[in-house]
Amino acid sequence: MMEIKQTIAKNLNRVKKELGLNNQDLAEMMGVTRQTVAKYLKGEQIPDSAKLFLLSRRLNIPMKDFIVSSDDQHEQISSFMFRADNPKENFRLIDQNQVNRIMNDYYELLVSFGEASVAYLPPTYKLKLVDNELTEEHKTIIRQAAEQTRKMFGLDHVIPSDIYAVLEHHGIHVIALKTIDKKVDGLSAYSQEKGAFIFLNDHDEISEERKRFSAIHELGHLIFHREEYRSDLGSLTYSSARKEINEKVATLFASYFLIPREQLREYAYYFKRYVTTETIVELKRQFFVSAEALMRALLDEQYISQKTYGFLRKTLWEQGYKDQEPAPIDYIPKNRKLTYFVKQAYFEGSITINKVCEILGCDLRTAREMIKGWYKEHGCSENTGAL
Repeated sequence: MMEIKQTIAKNLNRVKKELGLNNQDLAEMMGVTRQTVAKYLKGEQIPDSAKLFLLSRRLNIPMKDFIVSSDDQHEQISSFMFRADNPKENFRLIDQNQVNRIMNDYYELLVSFGEASVAYLPPTYKLKLVDNELTEEHKTIIRQAAEQTRKMFGLDHVIPSDIYAVLEHHGIHVIALKTIDKKVDGLSAYSQEKGAFIFLNDHDEISEERKRFSAIHELGHLIFHREEYRSDLGSLTYSSARKEINEKVATLFASYFLIPREQLREYAYYFKRYVTTETIVELKRQFFVSAEALMRALLDEQYISQKTYGFLRKTLWEQGYKDQEPAPIDYIPKNRKLTYFVKQAYFEGSITINKVCEILGCDLRTAREMIKGWYKEHGCSENTGAL
């Protein structure tokens, strides 16, 4: 009995924190006093099944999430590939559980609106590496994979700014979260039944150029390293050499995808003579990438020398652009598809405002303002049905 008390208390505290609830909120949902809720949260009293059922319905959370230990709730439907150097340290277990829930909620929304008839996974490529080194043959394969993927996405001669919409249009679900540790740029997950997901860190201090690159970097992991995806964080401790070569592959794929070499060749005349930082800034905006990503591509294609690359990089750093992006592109709205289905589900009454918070990763105040805007778009108010 003591064990179940502590399990429920732990789960109630977790839900309270994740959804930004207070004791009064829980009390009203469960039909008890705040003092009783306090006892639940301390593990001093166990709520009866009727109270948990009420809370489950109000929050749209399965009953088992309250009575089963979170250690036993690891769902084996998805596996994660982290871009951060140390995923076990930089992505805590509670975040993994949150990502699992958001992915499942998103999929359930797609199912309810008839949008999940096909689970899309991008084609895979397998590089046969020797001594963890990339040969010219390997680079050619990575480039061909990027070009084929662009062609499959209808981007033969197009450089789109909103790469997230492109991914979603072709069946790869993109979810942007502001709650991920800043050290983690992005991660990816997939399930045979539910398809591929890319989770992106949408932190305000991360440039849009870096976010775009991270999204395609994760696509590269999905294409080249799918056999290494795992369902638990413990298995993500790679050897240093394997980690580094995997990152090189995904980074090179992202470079070829976002800076297609055929289009880059059209600007070859820019580099016939002296190359300035102004040239770099002008051209990086054409491809919607960072100055560093562009300079690295120019170096790889021998448009500039190692010496010129070093000089340009040093100059930009001296100008204050070591951790910031020169002439950054505008913020690109994300979660449009997810937000659309959340809005429809809320209007239909199939999810609560608390579920809106959970899926979109926002607090109650933000959710209320968002919902107020939704009703305004439709020319009515939440309380009266009309303005």
